[in-house]
Amino acid sequence: QVVVVVAQIRAAALVWEAGRPAAMAADIGPVGPAPSVRLTESTLWKEDVLTEGHRKVWGSWYDAVSKRWGYACCKGLDRNAACTLPPSPKASPQGVDVGSDSGVEQTSPDSEDMTEETPLDFSNPPPELLPSQAVEGGAPAAYLEHFVRFMLGAWRQQQEVGFPGFRDIERQAFQGSAAYAEAEKALTPLLWRLKKGESLDRGEQKDNRRSRETRTSMEGKFVKEKSVLQQLHMMATKAEERDYVKAHEAYMHLTFGNKMWNLTHVAHVAACTMKGAREYRRNRDSLNTYDMDPVSQKYMWAFKKITHLCQCLRPSSDQSKNVVM
Repeated sequence: QVVVVVAQIRAAALVWEAGRPAAMAADIGPVGPAPSVRLTESTLWKEDVLTEGHRKVWGSWYDAVSKRWGYACCKGLDRNAACTLPPSPKASPQGVDVGSDSGVEQTSPDSEDMTEETPLDFSNPPPELLPSQAVEGGAPAAYLEHFVRFMLGAWRQQQEVGFPGFRDIERQAFQGSAAYAEAEKALTPLLWRLKKGESLDRGEQKDNRRSRETRTSMEGKFVKEKSVLQQLHMMATKAEERDYVKAHEAYMHLTFGNKMWNLTHVAHVAACTMKGAREYRRNRDSLNTYDMDPVSQKYMWAFKKITHLCQCLRPSSDQSKNVVM
């Protein structure tokens, strides 16, 4: 009897296995097409990038007569030529005056994909160092780029001729391709942030500051940081005016800020009273951009170095305005 029961179970299982696909197909219904899968975009070539004012990409139209590719919008065959169609009216973003002289370069969509480490072309520096008001009406961002490009160009020129007239300590600070390459690499993120219109202030704020004590007497002061852009602009402006002491003073505001010397760290003070031993802790003051952002720290160092180079090339006749290296 057991053998008969096992045989019946096996037969029922075989029947069920044979009929299962048809039953499942009847329940599920017709199978539709497989969903489309979007392939991973290439990191070497940007897709659908419009250039030269064209509304279609290059290669969107083929001229069978000349057997050449072109643009479908204007039927142009020259890849580097601008679109001949009239530009379509486009409203500017709310709150942004594209015609105002802000000193921040308007970048193309391609430049937004660039990172801060993307090298810039410094091969065409300005022929002379202009005063601040002569560069886009004194816009800080524009003048900083002008100052950086001029000083890096002057540095390359001095490298070619061997830094004539420099003292030994000054020549040692600037000679060698490694020193120049380090300064250029450090200043590149600064120019990218200016081009994209990003804020240079990266210090602690009241809303993101980490508080460690509930008792305000133990908590450090919140010292509002001076604008990094304005202090860098002050350094460049005073260097052009040959007042290098004032330029160095602006650098001190960038790096040290308004902290007092004894409030830059967490202090633990032991005190013995009639009530027993106690320990008092006072936290540090707020951190500024120099303390918080290593990238900003590097370009501040490099900016100070090209300011010293400016003093070597254009010293002040008033020795009280020169900084001793």
